[in-house]
Amino acid sequence: MLFDDIYKKYYRELRCFGLKMNISPEKSEDITQETFMKFYIETQKNVKFQNSRAWLYKVYLNLSRTYFNSEAMKRDKKEFLSRSGVLKTDFHEEYFRDEKRRIVFEILEKLDEKEKAILVLYNHGLSYAEMAEILEINPNSVGTTLVRAIERLKEKLKIQYHEMFEQN
Repeated sequence: MLFDDIYKKYYRELRCFGLKMNISPEKSEDITQETFMKFYIETQKNVKFQNSRAWLYKVYLNLSRTYFNSEAMKRDKKEFLSRSGVLKTDFHEEYFRDEKRRIVFEILEKLDEKEKAILVLYNHGLSYAEMAEILEINPNSVGTTLVRAIERLKEKLKIQYHEMFEQN
């Protein structure tokens, strides 16, 4: 596939991945652009990719790790959490849904990086093989790692917010 085809096919998907990783829309856009810039540079070197989608996610994840460890991320996170907690309408149901989402993002931040990444990758629809390649783990251990991450997320949610999540 040509660069333009890959860009058109995965650009939106990568941006959405960033948003699910709790990255602000602006920063997700920046990281997506940087990811594709690196991809373009590699294509100009005639590098052949076995799985360009997995390569893009891997680069995006590495760039986001750098961002998560930066001071800018700490500022953006505070701003995002404050925006997501603001009541958008007078409807109780929408507020409740937004509050659940905010809480899940908050709990995701408390998981270790590998657990958080595998949950978001899985939620984003990547295959076990792609997740293994992106996270640089044995493909046979993806299922176990995913189940453990789900259990830790559930455990943390139950401990801190059991009333809210037991209703559904």
